[in-house]
Amino acid sequence: MTVDPHLSARLDRVAVKLAVAARRPGEPVMFGASAHRFELGPPLTDDEVTAFEREHGVSLPEDYRAFITTIGNGGPGRWGGAGPYYGLHSLQDWATSLWGMPGQSTLATPFPAEPGRVFSDWPSEVAPDEDDEPYCGTLALSDQGCGYLSILVVSGPARGRVAGTGDTPAGPVFTRDAGFLSWYERWLDAVLAGATHFR
Repeated sequence: MTVDPHLSARLDRVAVKLAVAARRPGEPVMFGASAHRFELGPPLTDDEVTAFEREHGVSLPEDYRAFITTIGNGGPGRWGGAGPYYGLHSLQDWATSLWGMPGQSTLATPFPAEPGRVFSDWPSEVAPDEDDEPYCGTLALSDQGCGYLSILVVSGPARGRVAGTGDTPAGPVFTRDAGFLSWYERWLDAVLAGATHFR
């Protein structure tokens, strides 16, 4: 799969920033970074990702797909590799945010939430039955702590956007970022600025 030049330049910039973050002396000050120490696992091959997409009936958002096939996938930390909060999960751990067991169509089923949509009683509105999955159409990106996760929408009207799980009646909160790579680079910028927390 070829990556468009604009996306390729963004990936190069992210890779440089990640390398700079990894070389900083001393203990990491960013929350969660001591778990992964800015290391990622090896990238997946295009064939591996294509097989995953075929198995689940989805096309991963282009920037996320390019990241895990060129920069890295998961990593050595207890919760994953270099990334926001406790680190990025590997693609293989995509179902971590689900309330139940994944089915063959879980990822392909559209995620009902989108920016600007406010629910009166999430998740009972979207998953009224015991076997319903409120986080269908999403994959887990990272553990935020206290049982909350960052997720990437892969199916539905908010495809490509990053949100946080939560138990508020209004529903998931979407980040201001346009997509995965914007979210990830914003975290790196916070790291390089010496921030201790990422929001």
